[in-house]
Amino acid sequence: MKKKNVMGRGKRTLLLFAKRVLTAAAIGSVIAIISNSFITVEGTNGKSRYFISPFAQKEMFEDSEVFDDILRKDAQDITRMSVIKSQLETDGVYDGKKQIDITAYVNRTSMVSEEEVTAEYYLDDLIKWGNYGFSYETVYGTESDFAIYFGLGKSETEMEIPSDLTMGDYALQSELTRQAIKYSAQVADKGTDSLSMRMIMELPDSLESYMERASEKGEMTVNTEDVLALDILVPRYYSASGMDLADYASDMEEYMMLRNNLVEACNQLYHNFTEYSSFKKFYGEDKTNVRYCYQMVVDGEIRYFTNLSQSYTNKSEKQITDEFSAYGRYLYYNPDRVEIKTNTQMTTEEMREILGSYEYAFGENSRVWIGVDTSYEVNDSLAKARAAFVSFMPYYWQTVALGALAMILSLWLLGVLTVYEGRKEEENEDGYVVTLKKGDHFPTEIFLVLAASVTAGFCVLCGAAYDIAFSYTLAGEGVSPFMLTAAAVAAAFLLDWISTSFYLGLVRRLKVHTFWRDSLLWQLGRLLKRIVLRLYDNSHIVSRILIPFLIIAAFNLFMGILGTVGILFAGIVDIFVAVLLYMERKDLQKIVEGTQTIGSGDFGFKIDDSKMHGENRALAEAVNSIGDGIQEAVATSMKDERLKADLITNVSHDIKTPLTSIINFVNLLKRENIQDEKIKGYIEVLDSKSQRLKQLTDDLVEASKISSGNISLQMERLNFVELINQTVGEFSEKMNEKCLDLIANMPEKPVYIEADSRRIWRVVENLFGNVYKYALEGTRVYLDLAVKETDGQKLASFSMKNISAQSLNISADELTERFIRGDVSRSTEGSGLGLSIARNLTELQNGKFDIYLDGDLFKVIITFPCLEEQQ
Repeated sequence: MKKKNVMGRGKRTLLLFAKRVLTAAAIGSVIAIISNSFITVEGTNGKSRYFISPFAQKEMFEDSEVFDDILRKDAQDITRMSVIKSQLETDGVYDGKKQIDITAYVNRTSMVSEEEVTAEYYLDDLIKWGNYGFSYETVYGTESDFAIYFGLGKSETEMEIPSDLTMGDYALQSELTRQAIKYSAQVADKGTDSLSMRMIMELPDSLESYMERASEKGEMTVNTEDVLALDILVPRYYSASGMDLADYASDMEEYMMLRNNLVEACNQLYHNFTEYSSFKKFYGEDKTNVRYCYQMVVDGEIRYFTNLSQSYTNKSEKQITDEFSAYGRYLYYNPDRVEIKTNTQMTTEEMREILGSYEYAFGENSRVWIGVDTSYEVNDSLAKARAAFVSFMPYYWQTVALGALAMILSLWLLGVLTVYEGRKEEENEDGYVVTLKKGDHFPTEIFLVLAASVTAGFCVLCGAAYDIAFSYTLAGEGVSPFMLTAAAVAAAFLLDWISTSFYLGLVRRLKVHTFWRDSLLWQLGRLLKRIVLRLYDNSHIVSRILIPFLIIAAFNLFMGILGTVGILFAGIVDIFVAVLLYMERKDLQKIVEGTQTIGSGDFGFKIDDSKMHGENRALAEAVNSIGDGIQEAVATSMKDERLKADLITNVSHDIKTPLTSIINFVNLLKRENIQDEKIKGYIEVLDSKSQRLKQLTDDLVEASKISSGNISLQMERLNFVELINQTVGEFSEKMNEKCLDLIANMPEKPVYIEADSRRIWRVVENLFGNVYKYALEGTRVYLDLAVKETDGQKLASFSMKNISAQSLNISADELTERFIRGDVSRSTEGSGLGLSIARNLTELQNGKFDIYLDGDLFKVIITFPCLEEQQ
């Protein structure tokens, strides 16, 4: 027994534990790499993630790409913050009473004409208006109607607009408008003095109302195409000079431009104010390690915007630059000269791109100073990123190597466990057998569902760990990388324990080939198969054909009523039935082919009926029985034939010994000087009969050898022409005795064949001997040798023709049978074996032997393949 082919329980437990530990270590390494390779920092636009590339590793954090990315983003935020401060602050403090020119503010990025109409509002009013939203009322009128309200032509007509209604009489106000007026003290106090409110109150709110009012006034010439719709902005606040927005417009177009500018200014200032509050949270002096000072020209005056408490008003550029140079990292940028001084990776192109969006704010005499206090006294994004960078980067490749080695060893141990799983010592040629455990007998479907559930759980856990690794990469944000890695190791160990158990269970099932056999589907299929086959095997042929046909027909009819889905389902069932019919016809075809094989002589062929049923199986068994019977009969016949051949051989051999003595003594008697003629006659008779008996025994032995196959041939190249001529010469005297005239037609060139010289001589000799014995005396014997070509092959064909002395009362085939002569009465000499021996020897030498009878005409033809003449 080879004990190395099995694994002990203790060793298996140890390897399993080691494999789980290694898997947990590999997963933990991956989580550690992910959680420490991505740094998450929080900024004004939410959380940002930065990848620490091990291929761009730097010794100092300030030289890394992460530092540059964070600083670049901080520079963008600080620049925008400074621009917003220039809009909202005065002397470094938020100024709500600052007056904003709405047209100039909205068009601050472009040139504005001095003649363009505008209005100034307090900063607080614009921000609050943007926060509360805007209300509009749509009124209808012609250009002349709106011209009256906006003051056009007023000097000519001196028309006064009626104003006898109070604020409570505004019938055209919507609910949103009433709410806006209710919460606006300015509008409520001013009442109908507001031009916008008077237009909302007095002008119709629909085209139908306007046309109805025109009809009442007798203005029948008003065309609907001349009536215009105008959205009036409900005034929540008035300008810094206390005027309504409509008071600044001289016509409808100016009003719409002012209205749009006011709305746009409110929205932009409100958005900037929200960012202003957010920037102060992140970039206050006690909130960040970044220090900045922006020198900008606001309203023609140089002002400084910084997060430092000191004032830079009376300091020179050099003094400010020297002060910021004292920080670990600093940057000075002069937009006028496109000049930068820095010990960071920031470039002039990057600073131009950052300031390019606010080109209107950074005119001449603008300067930028940014510094980073590398002592990192404040725990901001830069400090947290530096802590993560310094804590992990030195151990990056060690962790990668550890994880890779652990995974390789885990997979190797899994392979070893796979090979030896389920083996148990057993006395056989392999030294072991594979056995199952108790849990391996659960149905395969339940096993797979449990395995799939564990796999899904593992995938969900991996996804959660991946998300957590991205979301919590720094201490202080809920989960530290160390705690995350420890949790991943514990979870990986547990899941590997479960998944490995399922995997090894699958391995055992596959090794003993029970994975499919233990499934519920397989068992159900076997049950249905047994039921169907039992019904099929025991059913009558009518019920086996007619009843299924009627069932299928009824099923197709019913499914056709259900519509397209039913027809498709019926088609699937019909395909299944067609496959069954095909399998049945295939079995029948196998039976037909097997019958033909047996009929061709292969009596040992068996039809495989192991998968056949019903009539096909019965028919296959019957055909196999017929083959067995034929094979048994043939074997018996062959046995009898062999017994007969053995008997002939043995008898011939036993006769040959005394016959040899008789012949020898007859020869001795012939040598004696015997004078008595009567005795001489007796001796001649003895000599003749003994020679005939000797010829008979020789023929019997020859025929016996041929039939039993106990004969060897020495094939060689022979000249067929020379062989025939030699035989003619030897039989010429005998032929002359019976006045037989041999007429030979031989080719002049040699004709070569491949044959055994002794055996082919015996064939030709038997043919000439047959002519000598049975030809009619005084007739001609024709000998012809010719070369013919058949199917591209040259054949040497030799024929002999003669007239029989006796009537040929048998068929040509019977002449080649043993002990058959032309005269059935055996009135002539001969053994009856000559032609049979000649035919068998010819066929043994790859020749062909044919006999033709036409009345008393006897013709024999022997044919051999020709050999090419040697050069």
